[in-house]
Amino acid sequence: MKLSFLPLLTVALLFTLGSFGQQYANFSLDNDLYFETDRYYSSGIFVSFGKLKPGDQIEDYPKKYTHWTLGHEIYTPKNRYTHDIQILDYPYGGWLFLERSFEWYKSALSAWGVSLKAGMTGKASLAPYLQNLYHDKVLGLRDVAWERALPQRFHLNFNMMMRKRLPLGKRLALLYAFFGNFGTQRIATGGRLGVLWGTSQALAFFGNPLETQNKGYGFYMGTRQAYRFHDYMISGSLFDNDAPFVLTSIPYKNSLELGFAYHTEKWRFLTLWNSISRDNKLQLSPRHYYLNISVGRFF
Repeated sequence: MKLSFLPLLTVALLFTLGSFGQQYANFSLDNDLYFETDRYYSSGIFVSFGKLKPGDQIEDYPKKYTHWTLGHEIYTPKNRYTHDIQILDYPYGGWLFLERSFEWYKSALSAWGVSLKAGMTGKASLAPYLQNLYHDKVLGLRDVAWERALPQRFHLNFNMMMRKRLPLGKRLALLYAFFGNFGTQRIATGGRLGVLWGTSQALAFFGNPLETQNKGYGFYMGTRQAYRFHDYMISGSLFDNDAPFVLTSIPYKNSLELGFAYHTEKWRFLTLWNSISRDNKLQLSPRHYYLNISVGRFF
């Protein structure tokens, strides 16, 4: 777990915002510390706010949502204290971004969206400072080396997605999605496929919290498949060779997912276990595990 101002900001907003209609605030944390590891995609912290388009009704279709997300990600090698780059199996990297997204819902079973993500890698991401501050002040550990980290760059990414729900019974549904990313930080395409069992009527297990503003629960099992044509967090820039340490990325990625969600008329609680394949051939561990925990509130 990595220290950040984002959780404190979210908690404050969750309890201080008033009633402004169909809006939400959500805090989401990815972390591998629950499995006593601290490597590769080590931490992701995301604070999101969104609302239904003024004039639209939550019960009616079509409808439009708008979202803002402030996110922070940290990537580190397995041997995070060494200064010997000969034994590093992953580049150090931090990614701080702001994302603006729009979603259009044709029905309760179909939606598509677009987003624009802008942010910074390198020192401007604050990743070395925040990680070592947490290691020092909370865990009592020495500083992570951050040897030859990915350089400071401004990145812009355009993203698209489509989500579908196929009911298979009263409490069973097939959820699937397709997505694409195009930009300087990542170029990729892929999809998600899974089954959701329970009373939840969510269009996607991991998505817009405003989809499910009623009491319900759901157990999810699925997979995420992707092909990354470019990944700055592994291979550096497409336009220069300024990164002091990079590796050759494995383009094909796969992830296994198990999750549980519970929501009421005002709150949503969600957890998702992830098992992801190697990002590069030098990684010492064949798969990496991390857990997502998300809490959202509606207003």
